[in-house]
Amino acid sequence: MVVGLEFMAVWFFSDIDKKLPLCENSKYRVRGSSSLNKALTLNRAKKQESMESMGLISINAVKPGMVLAQDVRDRNGRLLIRQGNELSDEHLRILRIWGVVEADVEGADREELEGASREGLAPEILERAKVLVLERFQHNDSALPAVAELIRFCTLRKARELQDQPAKAASRPEPARETASPALAVKQLKPVDPLRLLTEDTTLGSLPIVFQKLLSVLNDSRSSATDVAEVISNDTDLSAKLLRIVNSAFYGIRSKIDTISRAVTIIGSNQLLSLAMGLSIINFFKGIPSELVDMASFWRHSVSCGIAARLIASFHRTPNTERFFVTGLLHDIGRLFIFKELPDYAKAILVAARARQSLLTPIESEILGFTHQKLGGALLKHWKFPVSLEKNVRYHHEPAKAVNRNEAAIILLADVMAHALEHGSSGECYVPRLDAATWDCLGLPLAFLGQTAVQVDYQLDEILKFFMTE
Repeated sequence: MVVGLEFMAVWFFSDIDKKLPLCENSKYRVRGSSSLNKALTLNRAKKQESMESMGLISINAVKPGMVLAQDVRDRNGRLLIRQGNELSDEHLRILRIWGVVEADVEGADREELEGASREGLAPEILERAKVLVLERFQHNDSALPAVAELIRFCTLRKARELQDQPAKAASRPEPARETASPALAVKQLKPVDPLRLLTEDTTLGSLPIVFQKLLSVLNDSRSSATDVAEVISNDTDLSAKLLRIVNSAFYGIRSKIDTISRAVTIIGSNQLLSLAMGLSIINFFKGIPSELVDMASFWRHSVSCGIAARLIASFHRTPNTERFFVTGLLHDIGRLFIFKELPDYAKAILVAARARQSLLTPIESEILGFTHQKLGGALLKHWKFPVSLEKNVRYHHEPAKAVNRNEAAIILLADVMAHALEHGSSGECYVPRLDAATWDCLGLPLAFLGQTAVQVDYQLDEILKFFMTE
């Protein structure tokens, strides 16, 4: 199954390049060491101009019969396919397995390929789609190449949706336009002490028993993989969910994994522990009023963010990619906690944001005195989650302030992509802001965005049903 394996080779060979810095240029297609070094010194505009002048196109647009204009190599310089080869289905399969996202082919015209992707779409539908997409991206700089690429991809996606399923597409509400001022409601709210929120209802005793046991294993230096497997195996429901995930396209493992012990051996104890903790915490947030947030939509957004974060981390061969999935899953846990414990404040925040056509984060800061990401980080610290997870949640909208900027940047990009693809919502109407510094730090090729979007689409519904199954 090619789609399920596109990033598996990157994950499988994660030990090869552990010393490589996360922010290095990570394109898999290189032209030899001297050309690569020169490319690394070019600024972003020159690189983009150079790519457009050649036949460098997304692997999704490469077809059998096209001829390579340049050698394709992996990150270590290993030759995959030589220049001049006419590409076959088998060649494309190899490129996808090795995580190649772009290739330089003879005679490729980016504009012509772009026109082909629009074929069959009525101009008025494309224009309508563009208006809808730009409205959601209004807090982003469309001059940033990454943002422009996401807008292009999402516009085509929205246009196909409008054309193929006009009723469904039309039924999605556009960002609300509140006419009534929320000022009176805000004045009636008392100041909030965030420390108070981290007492009574957030004590470990209120969390699922299996979560408490997993936490004990995590914080016990004497614990082993056997201890992890034993705790998980003793919870039938959790074990069943984990085994379904391990055997899904999320991992793309060919042989069936039928025991938790086997899963620990294949996936790793820390990775499985992170997944188990993320799954077990979901039940803590039941009973939130539907008028504040649709919980199915909330978790759809969160799982989408988690999948995207794991794929981005896998591309960089970052160790223990499951922690990025769990971070993405829990990145908006602070907002969920506001919905649960402070429903009146949550309502005031939502109303004010819609009235001003604002992102939620600055309104949270104004009304509460703190943001959902700050509260989320404090909550995970209070619950004794791993420090890296806590920090990445806390700084996922401000990667520059994080000690490990790159990891927080991965979560921000994943959040941006989940919103851009309209995979559910945590209450936010707009796509969060992606800044140039964050994008440049990650060093990703533009084609990676569309490739990852396809992967997220492919995995989302299958993974989501495992998380939401009782």
